[in-house]
Amino acid sequence: MKQKIIEFIKKISSPLKFIKTEKMGNKQNIIKSVKNIFSPSDSSFKPYDWMIKSTPQQEWIKEKGIFLWLAFFFSEIGAGLYFMSMFFQYRLGLILGWLITLVLGGSVHMLYLGNPKRFWRILTNISSSELARGMWVILVFAILGFFQIFTAKFNPFLNCMLGIICILIIMHGFATMNVIKALPSWNSTMVLPLSIISGIWVGSQIFQFMLSVSGSLASGFEIWSELFLLVYIGLIVFYLWGTFHSSEAAKKSINILLKGELAKGFYIGVIVLGIVVPLFFTLIMWGGNVNAGLIFFRMVFVFAGDLALRYLVMKSAVYQPLI
Repeated sequence: MKQKIIEFIKKISSPLKFIKTEKMGNKQNIIKSVKNIFSPSDSSFKPYDWMIKSTPQQEWIKEKGIFLWLAFFFSEIGAGLYFMSMFFQYRLGLILGWLITLVLGGSVHMLYLGNPKRFWRILTNISSSELARGMWVILVFAILGFFQIFTAKFNPFLNCMLGIICILIIMHGFATMNVIKALPSWNSTMVLPLSIISGIWVGSQIFQFMLSVSGSLASGFEIWSELFLLVYIGLIVFYLWGTFHSSEAAKKSINILLKGELAKGFYIGVIVLGIVVPLFFTLIMWGGNVNAGLIFFRMVFVFAGDLALRYLVMKSAVYQPLI
């Protein structure tokens, strides 16, 4: 392994004088040798940092990466709304969930792809690409969802199929991130459970607000909102705890969230807007004292908090160093 590293360094540093390393006996000597190959004083980010330090990922959250963040969010909350509406046989919720997933989520996905005319090529890599598998799931959802909306059929078999498809769509964004082993905070075992409850929780709030506006009995659904909120809070805690103890790079990501440059956004966006304020409104409505105004304000803060959580999880990810 040491010899391969040395040969690789020789290749990438051919214009420079390579430092003799035959007598290196340990990992620290290799690191020092790599540092000496490049000038350490020209910039804050050195060419060798990705080999010896936990460096931040930037492709999925900067510039066009913002579109991916929004696309995942809209697709997942639309699927969450469809999921809740389907089991309560609420057709208006089915229509809105279908439109949010395909129109909002799909449109923003196109903005990320660069050349929309070639997006179909994604569909050919289903065996090796999580993104391709997600696109196929959304395509099946578009067809079966339209059939259910058009026919208003809610038989158990169709409900079961569409329920599984909705869960897969809700998982899609974080599942695409979860397969990247080089980013331990994304590869955490708690990412997928958190993504599922996140999509269902936000979707359920849209669903409950629609019930309250239409004059349906929204108070009977409030117990589900209370349950989803408590599970959502619990999974955020488990994600932070489990990821912090999984590896040094993952620990650094959590420290960035809790103590570093993203701490203010985490405490204001996730803790205050996404947890404390919705919990406050939930306690006011505890026992069935539900009204459309409180449900609307809770929904708005839930939206803001979940958007912040997704952004910060993507932004705080750092790569595992090679050495």
